[in-house]
Amino acid sequence: MQHLRRRLICSTGVIACGLIAACVTAPELSPPQGAATVPARDLKAGQYWEYAVHDAYTGLPRGVYRYTVARLDATQAVVDVIQDGVHVDAYVYAPGWNPIEQPLTNLQRFRYKPPFPAYEFPLYPGKTWRRIVRATDPITGKSYSVHVHARVGGWRRIHVPAGEFDALQVVRYVYAGNAEFFRLQEEITQTDWYAPSVGYVVVNEGNSSHIDTSRSGGGRGRPLRVRGDWLIAELVRYSGGSAELRAPQ
Repeated sequence: MQHLRRRLICSTGVIACGLIAACVTAPELSPPQGAATVPARDLKAGQYWEYAVHDAYTGLPRGVYRYTVARLDATQAVVDVIQDGVHVDAYVYAPGWNPIEQPLTNLQRFRYKPPFPAYEFPLYPGKTWRRIVRATDPITGKSYSVHVHARVGGWRRIHVPAGEFDALQVVRYVYAGNAEFFRLQEEITQTDWYAPSVGYVVVNEGNSSHIDTSRSGGGRGRPLRVRGDWLIAELVRYSGGSAELRAPQ
């Protein structure tokens, strides 16, 4: 989800690596003794999650988005995106909610190879991963090396319009690799609160910025940092694939 529309919906400290579309490997750590782990959940055709989106800068509403599992097989799921009742897009995910094709926060739509590492199940507090993927714009054919640094935070009881849920924080720092001329690469922060009982996030937050070296405004002659949208999505209702689920009013 990382990613609620084409504008929303991912150049500090990038890992040096000579491999494109390959993993930045690190020893796999075991969960701390006694820690609760969260496995990936199977999807069902017809499942949906509906979110109310607002602008974090202004507080103004930015629409209601519904994500519906349209079709799926063993390798991928196609999720229809409905904005305020109108079909606007379809995203493609690998198992475990890892995007194969969808927009990156505040940037255009990309195809990712390997899939964008939004999650690495099982999840548990303290887990981290760092990966590099190739992101290709399907319209222009341009490709970029996208670096993803992710960590799993702690548990929190989250209240949203759909109810209260125990959710695990997942934070991703994404470096888009799309530097061109005077514009440095987009630096993105994505924060999810993943609720196992829902099978997806109950809150999603995304924002980004980049440095424009042709413009001053950072103080003392420093180049200007240009900030993109900062949008927050909160779960309104969801379905298990047959019956709608919503908190009592």
